[in-house]
Amino acid sequence: MTKIKRVSLFFRIVFQVIFLGVPIFLAIAWINAPRPLNFGFFEIDMIYRGIVIQPILSNETKILGFLVCIIPTGLALYVLYCLIKLFRLYEQGTVFSLVNVQYLRNIGYALLIGQIVLLPLYEALISVVLSWHNPHGYREMIISVQGRNLGMLLTGLLVILISWIMAEACKLQEDHQLTI
Repeated sequence: MTKIKRVSLFFRIVFQVIFLGVPIFLAIAWINAPRPLNFGFFEIDMIYRGIVIQPILSNETKILGFLVCIIPTGLALYVLYCLIKLFRLYEQGTVFSLVNVQYLRNIGYALLIGQIVLLPLYEALISVVLSWHNPHGYREMIISVQGRNLGMLLTGLLVILISWIMAEACKLQEDHQLTI
């Protein structure tokens, strides 16, 4: 159990660092847009290259782009929040509890809602925001379905299934504890 607590502490801290870093990274990326962030050995590009955009984005476009990006970022932060809470429970030695099940179920539903509703909404809005200042006929609204969307959808369903199995395990454990 000590190993589980130590590993859980490590992952909780990693998730907390990511939780704090993502909004900062997002703001820096939009200040720098449309240029990708260059870290020397790799680049991160916030703008989908399938969209025809102006070479220089106005401050208004950058702010709107940032606000639209809050949709998927908010979802990611919610999942990270649930993971932080879940791993804190693991740190405390709480593995089979209904609270753990609830956090797992919330993660699963967040992944499902993100892929079915929020990601298409985000893609449509960001493509409109980025192409709004293009000449008429070159404005775009993009909604796509990719393999990773289906993968995340299946992952969400799998996490919900695991939470259901864990809920049943919690009931069995409770019954076992009440049996003399």
